[in-house]
Amino acid sequence: MTYGNSLSTSRISSTRARRGRRELRWGRMLRTAQFASPIANNFGLESQHKAKSASLAQFRKVLGNSSTFREALGLLSNIRQSCLSTARVALPNLVALEISAINVDKIWHYNQILAAVFPHFQSLTRLVVWYCDKLKYIFSASMIGNLKQLQHLDIRFCEDLQEIVSENRADEVIPYFVFPQLTVLILQGLPKLRCLYPGMHTSEWPALENFAVCRCDKLKIFAEDLSQNKENNQLDIPAQQPLLPFEKILPNLKDLSLNGKDVKMILQADFPQHLFGSLKQLEIAEDNSACFPIWNVLERFHNLEILSLFQFSFHEEVFSEEGSLEKHAGKLAMIKTLELRWHYHLKQLCKQDSKLGPTFQYLEILKAYRCQSLLILLPSSSVSFQNLTALVAFGCKKLLHMVTSSTAKTLVRLVAIEIYGCRAMTEVVINDKDGVEKEEIVFRKLKTLELRDLDSLTSFCSANYTFQFPSLQELWVIGCPKMKIFTTGEAITPPRVNVWYGETADQRRWANNYLNTTIQHYMLRSLCSVCSLGLLFGKLEGKEST
Repeated sequence: MTYGNSLSTSRISSTRARRGRRELRWGRMLRTAQFASPIANNFGLESQHKAKSASLAQFRKVLGNSSTFREALGLLSNIRQSCLSTARVALPNLVALEISAINVDKIWHYNQILAAVFPHFQSLTRLVVWYCDKLKYIFSASMIGNLKQLQHLDIRFCEDLQEIVSENRADEVIPYFVFPQLTVLILQGLPKLRCLYPGMHTSEWPALENFAVCRCDKLKIFAEDLSQNKENNQLDIPAQQPLLPFEKILPNLKDLSLNGKDVKMILQADFPQHLFGSLKQLEIAEDNSACFPIWNVLERFHNLEILSLFQFSFHEEVFSEEGSLEKHAGKLAMIKTLELRWHYHLKQLCKQDSKLGPTFQYLEILKAYRCQSLLILLPSSSVSFQNLTALVAFGCKKLLHMVTSSTAKTLVRLVAIEIYGCRAMTEVVINDKDGVEKEEIVFRKLKTLELRDLDSLTSFCSANYTFQFPSLQELWVIGCPKMKIFTTGEAITPPRVNVWYGETADQRRWANNYLNTTIQHYMLRSLCSVCSLGLLFGKLEGKEST
């Protein structure tokens, strides 16, 4: 999803958002100033607005004189406010506009009479509005007809925003809004947003492909009961209108991001199955139920390839209803990417020795971010992960192991293993067999192995296995102070491997095909460096005492 990762990682509370706005950096302000200059110089502002150049020059002088941050920020806000809200500013060639943290209650003042002679924003294809707390709306109703080129609309963290299009009280005709080329619509962190337009209206979104709504608690995305006919007025317009005609946009949707409650409403509705044929990527955020109907999701969205689950209340595992697996056999989506983010109670992907072959046989990428109770990512199972190419874990503080030895043998297509900040991890591959003697595990296609900030890691594997890495190109061992040996058994690699080792990734070193020798060598060098520093400081202290 073009925005899916952004929605997941932008888990910002209002307190953090306010702090972020206070911590704007000079570089960001300078970039905004550089953006303002071509507006003033190249987009035909009328003569009475030439004073803006003086304001911009003053702003740059403020930066050059290293004046106070608050003074520069206030000046920048005034520049942006005056540039955008004047009635006579025409930017017919402006293609992209990104606005962040400006202290205004509206972005622009649009005059419909002047627009007939003076085209306003007619080329705009991308509009991004973040952290504008005083904004009440984004567009006036009279502007919409002039935004036929708009393709990307991204609105986030505007605390007072109540509607996207403001009501035109003088217009007695029910407005009809068409967004003919809009393909991406993202709405996130808008606690007061209630609707597209506060009055009666109709709307069309014929090109919409990516649709994301997150933390807009007062916004009605679709009707309360999707399975029943709505109570319409004489013009066939619902008495309480949702954000958009959901059933009409479904056939074109490729990426969808909603909270768990809204996804459950879709599951309960009587939609024809073919409406979901284009949907390839789904993100579900914030569900507090003990058992989410994951099997129903995989059946309803039957062509789904990428599934991201964000901040759920799973008690033990994601896929726990094995009885449902038999019920839905042959109907499930062939998931290729599974992302798990911020699951505080999740301990494992599935139970050990579970039989979930149809679910994971097509899986290529598995990522776990800040799943704080997760103990192991891939447990022992009858499932073959033969198509898995990437395995990623980030900030899972209780994660002890990445994969069992029996499951590791099935990872014949794995290309990358990346593990960051899992500070309880002791080894990547754990032995799940008794009496192992000289068994071999081959990662035939593994090219990259990254181990970063793993405080407890002692080795890749402590069992007596022979590991073969015939395709390994890069090995990163950064911030792993307890790793004194790569593996207890033998590790066979190509003749030359790029190795980064130490507290930081500043230096690249070459390794021969004996990783154990290489790791031991660099560990000894690090210890010698520490000892040398200790002796040096000792001598200096001795001289000072004499």
